[in-house]
Amino acid sequence: TFVRLPNSAPMAGFGDNRTYMYQNNPIDNQTHLGADLASLVTSPVPAGNTGRVILAEFMGIYGNVIVLDHGFGVHSLYSHLSEIHVHKGDTVQRNQIIGKTGATGMAGGDHLHFGMLISGIQVQPIEWWDSHWIRDNITSKLN
Repeated sequence: TFVRLPNSAPMAGFGDNRTYMYQNNPIDNQTHLGADLASLVTSPVPAGNTGRVILAEFMGIYGNVIVLDHGFGVHSLYSHLSEIHVHKGDTVQRNQIIGKTGATGMAGGDHLHFGMLISGIQVQPIEWWDSHWIRDNITSKLN
């Protein structure tokens, strides 16, 4: 399973419809493709699982972003970070601190936007925190 941000509470879920505002004016409507998790301000963010850093930089509305490649086309995304503690090409271990929560990009406050991608397609991230779902839908198919 993937590690969830410790001591966090969900703020927004996958598939939520969002209206994005700028200076109190709506500028866009989108479907939210991740899980927003609130914790203490600038909380340490652990790597969800062992992987290789393929992106660690500022990325527009996502702010400071880290993307980890876990193999088999599985990637995890961490955005709105106040700090990035890894570099592209680094190998990280499950639970290793890779950054801190923040409000960079178009964030309404300090939090972690966590996403999961399979072959480049955004999928429901909360399933990846569930060992039963992983067993039933991933590992049983690989064995």
